[in-house]
Amino acid sequence: MEFNKLIPELSVKDINKSKEFYLEILEFQLVYERVEEKFAFISLNGAQIMIEECNGHWQTAELEYPYGRGINFQIEVENIESILKNLKRHKITLFRELMLNNYSGFVQKEFIVQDPDGYLLRFSQPC
Repeated sequence: MEFNKLIPELSVKDINKSKEFYLEILEFQLVYERVEEKFAFISLNGAQIMIEECNGHWQTAELEYPYGRGINFQIEVENIESILKNLKRHKITLFRELMLNNYSGFVQKEFIVQDPDGYLLRFSQPC
């Protein structure tokens, strides 16, 4: 496996809840995990993220919901509709509804959802 040059590691409150959200609803794949450390490395269409239950190693201040204030992660996917259907089936409210955006001639469909800890995930699909 080839690792991306930048791989965010997100501190999460409950690793099992986060794994369920990312793997079962958002269609990420589990690449590997260290169960005893409550850590998982996941990927989707080449996007890579690490999630680890809060353990104090990386905290620079107290974490309060929503985590990740001021940042959103854009994840390009091949089938945005499939993820939207999963979110609706699980009655998860979107932070921003599906929209069509034009970025200097580059057009993509995108929506934003918060994960269980409040991190903003912006899913996009080129048109």
